[in-house]
Amino acid sequence: MGRPKQFIELLGMPALHYTLQAFEESPEVAKIYAVGDRQRIEALVQAAGITKYAACAEPGEARSFSTRNGLLLCEEDPETIVLVHDGSRCLVTPDLIKRVIGAARGAGEPGGVIPGIPVSDTIKVASGGTVTETLDRTNLYAVQTPQAFRLGLLRRLHDSSEEYLRAATDDASLVERDGGHVEIVAGEKTNIKLTSPEDLVFAEAILTVRKGAASEVLP
Repeated sequence: MGRPKQFIELLGMPALHYTLQAFEESPEVAKIYAVGDRQRIEALVQAAGITKYAACAEPGEARSFSTRNGLLLCEEDPETIVLVHDGSRCLVTPDLIKRVIGAARGAGEPGGVIPGIPVSDTIKVASGGTVTETLDRTNLYAVQTPQAFRLGLLRRLHDSSEEYLRAATDDASLVERDGGHVEIVAGEKTNIKLTSPEDLVFAEAILTVRKGAASEVLP
């Protein structure tokens, strides 16, 4: 989009403001570690009154490298559940965060938990402008964040070669390639990722509706 997506303003506030606020309001979350422009993030944290903010790491040249840098900040027990979230998914809700963490704490102790939405469109594989295959969408999901893992496992998986990490499309794929069990829970259609100018229109519309709903329940 020609500029850092997490700092694009939505209803007068940077997108990252809404992301941080959701985790701040989640009782299951103890600390928030960020990866990005430390000066801008810490200014936003102070202005928004984010009390759970702990530290900020420098971003890497690829997504997995940024995750690895963030994990290096964590001093918690290896069995601690950590969430990896894309800051440009600024419409994440405390309900979704709770659902992901609840599944990660489940009896099965999965290697990872991811939120997803069943694919409703027909998906076709094409090569050179020609369709080569139509996929059965019955078991297809569009995957979102936050994704939950045990800290020790995620650290071990990110202690891999740069080539291995660069090929990973998300952190759950690292668990899958390691032979781990990844569970999927219901995501939210409103948990969109800011990737194009049209998404800004959708995001502001969703935020406007949420603000209206919140004002209706105030005494």
